[in-house]
Amino acid sequence: MNEAVVRNDLKILGTSSSLGGIFKDVKVTGECVFDGDVDCLGFNLTGEADISGNLRVHTMKLLGECTVKGRVDGNGLRGQGQITAGKGLRVEDVRYNGGMIVTGDCEAEKVQLTGVIEVSGLLNAEALELTLLGPCRADAVGGGTITVKRSRTGALLRPGKRISFETRLIEGDRIELQHTQAQIVRGGKVIIGPGCEIDTVEYRDLLEIHASSTVRNPVQL
Repeated sequence: MNEAVVRNDLKILGTSSSLGGIFKDVKVTGECVFDGDVDCLGFNLTGEADISGNLRVHTMKLLGECTVKGRVDGNGLRGQGQITAGKGLRVEDVRYNGGMIVTGDCEAEKVQLTGVIEVSGLLNAEALELTLLGPCRADAVGGGTITVKRSRTGALLRPGKRISFETRLIEGDRIELQHTQAQIVRGGKVIIGPGCEIDTVEYRDLLEIHASSTVRNPVQL
């Protein structure tokens, strides 16, 4: 954050545009296109926002759709809707319902997401809890405690729809998975719940496998 300049609030009501810049709090109710970087303390969106540059923010509260063509850096993300980051996302604490699409890596200390997530690079969090409402994927997943489960509500609302998480690699200390397809899962304590298909599980302390799941190659380290 650049604290050497005076920050003023920016409020958008209706449909408008901005060149971007450095602000205190940004509040958008409606639709706004930002033609550059946005650096602010608070970003509160009800509606739609399109940022052509990077977004640097302390706290984000979203109700709607936010598309950032650059990178997203922040301390907190709350709300529901869809957020898209074109060059990576780094937010300390994520508690979000909806869709998250990240080109590049997605990094956080804590993630609680209910919805759909797509990450082209590494999805990394010390505490990661995903509740799936649709098809999700990441190239690789790393962290301390990793939990992936399918929403019961989503399964009821979308019968016949494939609700699963696909990845190449999952590595963490404690891992609990449902409806996950992965090449390699590596951890200390690994619990493979229902609906999983894993090529190789490498574990140190514990491995549990649900009867409906397939682990082709379990290896104790």
